[in-house]
Amino acid sequence: MKKALLRIVTGVCLIGLLVLCLHLGDIVFLLIFGGAFLITIKEMDGLIKAMGKEIVITPAYIFAGFFGIVYYLTAYNLSVVCAFALLMVAATMIGQVLLMGDDFSAAAYCLLPFAYPILSECALVAIYFALPPWMAKTACCAAILCPSVGDICAYFGGMALGKTPLAPKISPKKTVEGAVFSLLGAMLAGVGLYYAQRIWTLDRGMGLFELLSLGFICGVAGQFGDLFASCLKRSADLKDFSETLPGHGGVLDRLDSVLLCSPVVLAFCILALS
Repeated sequence: MKKALLRIVTGVCLIGLLVLCLHLGDIVFLLIFGGAFLITIKEMDGLIKAMGKEIVITPAYIFAGFFGIVYYLTAYNLSVVCAFALLMVAATMIGQVLLMGDDFSAAAYCLLPFAYPILSECALVAIYFALPPWMAKTACCAAILCPSVGDICAYFGGMALGKTPLAPKISPKKTVEGAVFSLLGAMLAGVGLYYAQRIWTLDRGMGLFELLSLGFICGVAGQFGDLFASCLKRSADLKDFSETLPGHGGVLDRLDSVLLCSPVVLAFCILALS
């Protein structure tokens, strides 16, 4: 019970931080999320070391810390950000060969932090800055809150009614019943956002069916993201990515479902606009 209460308090604090980011916007959003992104790279570095691999991680730190600022200072030019990303990937591979004397046997591990979590984190920033203002905040909230609410519902629903294992080889504690609660919770969060968006969007907003559909998609994608993170931790024989957040583990443990939802939400919104 104490752990569950700690988990709830931490979750409420994180939601408050999200509200602050969305309200103050732009540079505050980039600074706070940039800090979180740096922590995720540190956690991925720890995971890769736990797998017995040493990689050049500095370029990933540089990109995670500065890509949002570069995006902002270049007036949201995605081409510049992509060029920045390619430069850091090249620096990683060159550094791996020259500094580590690697024969490319660890190439996949070098690219892992850029694929997960950096690519998804870029999608989250693109949601906030690249989409139309009337859609951006709502979509950003959906990418974060829908899977987060789904996680909470899965946790308590699984504890109360969970009997059927969902993926016992990957995550023994996850159940089919918990997954159903997660899906319903994410959809409920989407419906809640339909009404909540009136706070920041007075004249136009996303439709109820759109947000209900987005909630459903986030509910599914979030569970796959959670299972993918569990696969990574199991391969490194880790329970959590770190102990940064009380009751949750690491930042990646909190964002694992969000990271897969971000590109999905971005794609959904681009399709909706077209």
